[in-house]
Amino acid sequence: MFYFRWRVQAELQAALGLKEVRVSLGTSSLLVAKSRANQWFDFVNHAKLMKNAYQFSEISRNDYIQIMKKKITELQSKNIKERDSDYSTELIRKTLPDGTVLEFDYGGDVEKESKAEKLYDSSRNSNSSVSNILFSQLFELFLEHKKKQTKPNKPLSLKMQKSYQLYFKTIIELMGDKDIGLIETEDVFNVLSDYLRLPRRNLRQYKNLSAIELLEMEVSDDDRVKEKTVSQVQKLFQGIFAYALLKKHLLDSPMDRLRINLSSEVSYGKYEDVEVLQILNAVNKHKNIARKWICWIAAYSGARRGEIVQLRKKDVKVDPKTQRHYFHITDDAGAVKTKNSIRQVPVHYDLVNEGFLSYVELQQDLLFNDVNAESFTKWFAEFREGLGIEEYDDYGQRRVFHSFRHTFITKSRAAGNQVDKVQQVVGHEKTKFGVTDKYSGRYDLYQVLDVVDKVSY
Repeated sequence: MFYFRWRVQAELQAALGLKEVRVSLGTSSLLVAKSRANQWFDFVNHAKLMKNAYQFSEISRNDYIQIMKKKITELQSKNIKERDSDYSTELIRKTLPDGTVLEFDYGGDVEKESKAEKLYDSSRNSNSSVSNILFSQLFELFLEHKKKQTKPNKPLSLKMQKSYQLYFKTIIELMGDKDIGLIETEDVFNVLSDYLRLPRRNLRQYKNLSAIELLEMEVSDDDRVKEKTVSQVQKLFQGIFAYALLKKHLLDSPMDRLRINLSSEVSYGKYEDVEVLQILNAVNKHKNIARKWICWIAAYSGARRGEIVQLRKKDVKVDPKTQRHYFHITDDAGAVKTKNSIRQVPVHYDLVNEGFLSYVELQQDLLFNDVNAESFTKWFAEFREGLGIEEYDDYGQRRVFHSFRHTFITKSRAAGNQVDKVQQVVGHEKTKFGVTDKYSGRYDLYQVLDVVDKVSY
């Protein structure tokens, strides 16, 4: 039987700050995990699960540390108790390039020695952070390196330095500032995919919003960042991790396994009927009644978040011809996306039956006076996640608050409504009608009632 002593660097170094291994027989040090082969495999699987939970913020840093300490202590205690004095204490010692020490006590068993060597090779190929530094620290080191380049490369220009810093700021917003040993290929892929959905942040309407808030918005193709920009971000990632390999901060780069097809085509996913009902039933019980009605209006009108949040009491009107209530979405209430956004949207009967008009009567001016659009977006993401509704659908499309709009449009079109009527109700430009576009006026409210009324969950 052999004993394998391994410093669990890939999983623990970031959390425990491991920089050095000192191995001795019978030690109770937390820096060494002593285990028989089968126990070692169990431990590694457990460590990976805990690392992923910590990486995706499912458990806190302190919980991660305590769980791993407890597991290591259990392994040490068990192996010390099970140790048989007949086993040889002669060790085979291997040292990884980063200084990690592996020790094998195989008692002369060649087969066990072979297994130990395979474990060594596997560990040698792991992506371990040997400097215990954050991505932000690595970026600063990389930037200084690029500034001081000499022939055959030129020092990084001031213009490119500024671009790198802007790219870096957005990367941190999207990914967080992680230990570089915990950054996986999937993290880089997600950053680049999200970057494609962002607008150009030098545009006035987007300047004061965070990247997370901007991802929740409907952004026109004209406003969105170009594929060339995202390609530059990808090259920055490649440069940073190439530098990390050069300086031996990492054993391999997550960029080596990255496969991504950069495309500016962005589409949000829709919610299934059962998911919409799950959200609406859950939000009915929420203590903040305004959040309830924002969700209900979005589901039954397809209106944008900003349009809903800025609604006033006087924007809920009655059509004299049909006696139907409708939302008058106008730029008098606040900013709207385009001139097509100014429109009349019938109030769905389900909203009326739920008591929405009684809520309106109780308000003074703004319907949702205490709701901030950006903070609402963050709250909804956490609320949806708490219900167990996946962020991405089976086609890899992201589901956010804005997905109510996609859901409504999809259901209204599936119900047989004319596309131009749906476009009018949701505030899209009427398209695909050729030269007749300039002669097409707006439909009266009674002519677009079905756009709303035929949507049900």
